[in-house]
Amino acid sequence: MKLIVKSIFRDKNDHVTLYEPGIILEVKDKERAADLIDRGLCAEYKGKKAVAVTLGEETPSGETEGTEAAPAEKAEEASTEGTTSNTKEAE
Repeated sequence: MKLIVKSIFRDKNDHVTLYEPGIILEVKDKERAADLIDRGLCAEYKGKKAVAVTLGEETPSGETEGTEAAPAEKAEEASTEGTTSNTKEAE
């Protein structure tokens, strides 16, 4: 769903990113979009202006947005494993 930011707010996931009025967001999670509208931070946008930021991924029912972190954790584990094996070889 496309939304236009009406009032400045901070991203709930990274707590660093600020969304300023006028930015067009593509929000994949319908519940999150509804929450932003209900709180008066955004309004539904039906114009043709390009999306500046995409938030979240569409989640099948029953899954939560928190599952997005798993691939990053796997990548970190893989890089750590490679470091460990190189250290053993050096000894």
